[in-house]
Amino acid sequence: MRRAGWAAAAAVVGWYVFALAILRPLTDAPVVDSWLYAFSVRRFLRTGEIRFAGFTQAMPIAQVIYGVGWSHAFGANSVSLEISVVTLAVLCGVMFHALAIRCGASRWQALAATGLLICNPCFTFLSFSFMTEIPFLTALIAAHLAFAKAGGRREHLWLWIAAALAVIAFMIRPFGAMAIAGCAGAMLLHDAGLPRANRWDRVQWIRMTAPFVVALAVCAWLWIWLTVLSPKPWDLQLNENNFAYIFRVPLASYLRAGVLGPALYLGMVLSPLAILQLTTPRWRRVAIGGAGIFAAALILMWMDNRLPVTPECSCFGGWRNVLILRGGSSRFSWDGDWQYAFLTLASFGAAGLIAAFAGIFRTLSRAATAIVIAALIYWAATIPLWFFNDRYYLVMVPAGAIVLALAPLPRSRMVRAAGFAMTLAMGLMSLGGTYAYQRGMAVILATRNQLERQGVPRSAIDAGYALNGEDLYRYPKHGIETMKLEAGIPMITSQKVDEYTIASEPIAGTEVVRRLKWPGPFGLGHRYFFLVKQRAAAGNGSNPPNAAPAGRGRN
Repeated sequence: MRRAGWAAAAAVVGWYVFALAILRPLTDAPVVDSWLYAFSVRRFLRTGEIRFAGFTQAMPIAQVIYGVGWSHAFGANSVSLEISVVTLAVLCGVMFHALAIRCGASRWQALAATGLLICNPCFTFLSFSFMTEIPFLTALIAAHLAFAKAGGRREHLWLWIAAALAVIAFMIRPFGAMAIAGCAGAMLLHDAGLPRANRWDRVQWIRMTAPFVVALAVCAWLWIWLTVLSPKPWDLQLNENNFAYIFRVPLASYLRAGVLGPALYLGMVLSPLAILQLTTPRWRRVAIGGAGIFAAALILMWMDNRLPVTPECSCFGGWRNVLILRGGSSRFSWDGDWQYAFLTLASFGAAGLIAAFAGIFRTLSRAATAIVIAALIYWAATIPLWFFNDRYYLVMVPAGAIVLALAPLPRSRMVRAAGFAMTLAMGLMSLGGTYAYQRGMAVILATRNQLERQGVPRSAIDAGYALNGEDLYRYPKHGIETMKLEAGIPMITSQKVDEYTIASEPIAGTEVVRRLKWPGPFGLGHRYFFLVKQRAAAGNGSNPPNAAPAGRGRN
């Protein structure tokens, strides 16, 4: 068993070595919201103070502390902070494999489930960022692994370690509290419900749950400190003020986007193992369930096509919208009929996942029960918050992968080969998308730098959400900033079109200075975005930097 663990660790490390070789060089620019958390790291390095921008809603204290420690050794630029998260992603994958084994999975299914996690398009993309998802998942899985190790003479020690790790997860994202609820719920089901009076020891059970009661109290105090006793970020306050919208959303919208959407996402990204349930005696249930889910999705999509696209895949780096530039929609959308192909895969994957859970839920160990309870609580909490995006669904992937790792499959080399082959295909697609994003961001960064060298002030360049946030956001020297102070920043707090804009599509009222080429999905082919300039007033004969000569086409 120890040899299998070392082999799995080598596989995870080898995957990320291969990924870094493909993605090299990483672009020295923030990925999506990374600029918010990187600023907090750099601010701490300058002042020794933990402070978050008013535009943020997450306040990942533990991640900032980790980033500060990393930066002291390796620097605080974007590439260094991304590598710090790659390190956590490797650790997350290794711990997840150990967790699957502890929960009772066979060696090959534990390894296959680990592949589902690290080859996930969202997990791969965010591994090369300073976003909160990977650090949060690492702390969350570490808490569950410690809980899984709780047994024997050191049971109470491991329970305290699990509770402490859950608090660390909470200090990255408040949803870390779900690990506390999952562990407490698992102990309630497995330890407090024994019918034999001789084994029912109330004092012992209180001792076992005490770490999680303390952890919950610590989390409550942290939340009060961050949101009541300390100045609250203005964007978080704005979001809380609009919370009443949850009562105005039709039930059908919640069913489509909040229930069916996450189920289809899980079915899609877990399909390499989930559709293998068609090779088991449960294949009829999977086939009928998949057809029913597909039909339900079509009906709900027909009723309202304005909701998030089904299945959601916004976090795949190969899509145009991930760069978040002016001109086109920042929402994910499928091209052509690909949506229906992936909807079919997701429907039968979701049916396979449900069939697998139905077959094993009565035999789940205490550790596996904790993971499933935590994921279900998380899912229920995201529905009224309208957190409908694969960045949020990613948190439920470990629980789904554990379920599939525990569900019995035929002991056939063909079945195993099919599972690993489909997982590898998903991983290569994920790497291709991340490569496309990194190379696209490199082009944007080079274009911004070139404009500045030609004398264009940075305040006159809209270079997209991530770079605008890093370059143009205004931080006061003391106290937290206000929404008024941050007014007028393109793509952050303003919809205005700047003098120069790097856009995904030409913008009305502007002229195209030149087209900028970047790789297509999976790193194959190419696409274009555009450097555009506001049209000069009549009579102004000035030419923009690097404009194509008159009479010649732009390339």
